[in-house]
Amino acid sequence: MNISAIDALEAIVDGDTIVPGMNFVLPTGVGKTQYYNPSTKVCTPDYTKPANQIILYPYCYSSNSGKYLVPSSEQMMWYLNDPDSSSAQILTTKGGAVASKYADMFELTTYTVNNQTFPALKVIGNLASADNLNDVVIYFKSVFGDMEITCHGDIAVKESVGNMFDILINCVNEDGISDTVIDNNSETLTLTASLQDSGADVAATGSWSWMRATATGLVAVGHVAGVTELTNGNKTLKLYEGAIEGTEEYFAVVTHNGTTYRKGIQVCDTHDPYYINIGRSQAGNLVKQEATVTYTPQVLARSSRTVQSGWAFSFVLRDNTGNTIRSGSSITTFNVTGEEVHENGGLNVHISASKS
Repeated sequence: MNISAIDALEAIVDGDTIVPGMNFVLPTGVGKTQYYNPSTKVCTPDYTKPANQIILYPYCYSSNSGKYLVPSSEQMMWYLNDPDSSSAQILTTKGGAVASKYADMFELTTYTVNNQTFPALKVIGNLASADNLNDVVIYFKSVFGDMEITCHGDIAVKESVGNMFDILINCVNEDGISDTVIDNNSETLTLTASLQDSGADVAATGSWSWMRATATGLVAVGHVAGVTELTNGNKTLKLYEGAIEGTEEYFAVVTHNGTTYRKGIQVCDTHDPYYINIGRSQAGNLVKQEATVTYTPQVLARSSRTVQSGWAFSFVLRDNTGNTIRSGSSITTFNVTGEEVHENGGLNVHISASKS
């Protein structure tokens, strides 16, 4: 039996806030990057068009309860770029309306997934302009139980000059709702990849394929009925419960004009009988350059939350394109330095547990 977990570490400088995760709801063909063409003064995608508008919502997982938590909407506050500045408040007050200065950029909404309804923020105005080509960070603060938590989502802003190719992956559950989790309400996930040039879809000259991250590297994903089903010229991958043990990372791969592009997405199964408590030494996933993060993983039974014996652990550090940076096996604890995180622009920490 094998299970796995993935922890994403990001670089942080002094003054930034430690945050859990934020999810995006992305329309088909729309990613988390907005491009600005200085010649035409056009933004791609154009967030003022309803078909292109993206949604962010806090998605904080509790290993103790085995589910994602809905924060208090009455205590929520959204911020633009600085979670500690009153001038950066997107809302007028906690749980209030969008401030007038941001009314043409953001709109309060909710998002329902897997029978849970989360407070959410819709982007309705363009973030890029001739005067603003800086990446945007949207922060969310609220209360989970008696604990205040801060989440953040990054939207890249780039100037469109020449060709800027990237792979976009849309992931939906069996109801067609943006989701990356298989649980009691969703038994399949469908991943659809597309090649984009500065935010616009282009037809790749080469073929598509998929790979899965394992303890020994990336392995090819084949068509297996009821497990991993490939369609649409291999651009679409349908994942069933048997394809996900704990948390997995799948990569879409395509060759275009002689260059190979690769992009990963994390998916998870929250009703497996066992799960890995990663045992991270710090509360958040943002890491200062001088810091060291220690992992002491354990396997817990989901039904009783008790620690299970007899499991062997290994880990792999990968960058955002799936390249292996470092690995180790037969470990009880291991460290990741802030220098490693900064040198690679962030790291995904893959932890695997096996038991014969």
